[in-house]
Amino acid sequence: MDANWLSSHLSDPNVVIVDGRGLMPYRFGHIKNATPLNVEQVVFIDDNGSNLVIDSQTAEKVFSNLGIDDSKTVVVYGEYPDPSAARIVWTLIYYGHTDVKLLDMGYNKWQKAGLPITTDATAHNFKTKDLSISVDSKFVAKINHATRADAQTIKEKHNDPNVVIVDARTPQEHFQARIPGSILHNWEEGLGDYGQMIKDKEALRKDFEEKGITADKEVICYCHAGMRASHKYLQLKQAGFDNVRVYDGSIIDWAQRRNPLR
Repeated sequence: MDANWLSSHLSDPNVVIVDGRGLMPYRFGHIKNATPLNVEQVVFIDDNGSNLVIDSQTAEKVFSNLGIDDSKTVVVYGEYPDPSAARIVWTLIYYGHTDVKLLDMGYNKWQKAGLPITTDATAHNFKTKDLSISVDSKFVAKINHATRADAQTIKEKHNDPNVVIVDARTPQEHFQARIPGSILHNWEEGLGDYGQMIKDKEALRKDFEEKGITADKEVICYCHAGMRASHKYLQLKQAGFDNVRVYDGSIIDWAQRRNPLR
């Protein structure tokens, strides 16, 4: 999402701005009319320690409390180099809200650009732990199963020549332990200056293709805990890839299930 567009729609009642940095940074300053959301509110910690997507009922409560329904355009922002805002975006997409974008800059750059910020949170009497707030907006979860993968999906598709598994972690992490056959594409490779996602669709696609990640394949992204993989998902969508999934459990879930590592 372009910052110029957002700056001209800050008071648009059909736009919901989500500050994905969490409540504490939000209190020290945020984009005008934004509402805070900690990424932990869209993550369920499984017994094995993996960070899985929240269930439908919780998602409906969380997103309804943000004022999100089918009529709203949602813009999520965070702070580079933290990719967790992308996890919020992916969660909304997984639950069927396609009109959601990641802002193309972090809060610090927005502030330095002289765009509208505030410390006033009175317009959003937001209680991060109270999911029983009565709100006018009603978010309805409509799961898009095609956007998510789990360990069983990986095992079933592991030897399929039409499937590419992408590791969005660092080279060091990849070479230490990885899902066998996965291709390294560090999440930061899809970023330009100041953590902005590369907007040139063809440049992004060419970079993926040079690594063997092509748009005719199904692509499954993973990382350590699903944050960087969610950003890689958005990069692939930006490049025009249609068939992309996030393995939200990622390497934690894979390893804890005693699946093979390389």
